[in-house]
Amino acid sequence: MSKKYKFKIENTTHEWPNQIITGSEVRGIAPGIPENMDLFLKEKGKPGRLIKNDDKVDISEESGIEKFYSQEATSTPGK
Repeated sequence: MSKKYKFKIENTTHEWPNQIITGSEVRGIAPGIPENMDLFLKEKGKPGRLIKNDDKVDISEESGIEKFYSQEATSTPGK
């Protein structure tokens, strides 16, 4: 049985078969994140980091479960 890596989009936990996931792959997980929304990775104590479609994110859970969220492209990243 191969390892599954867990991460969250908004408050929903998902599993992924690889340690690395791209922004495009995150966007494609149902129900999906439309292109008119920005995708961010929540980082403790910092504003969210903008994740572009070709950005690669390590979801190995060494520092906890990675949390992604989306916001309208015109808004400021949350903390």
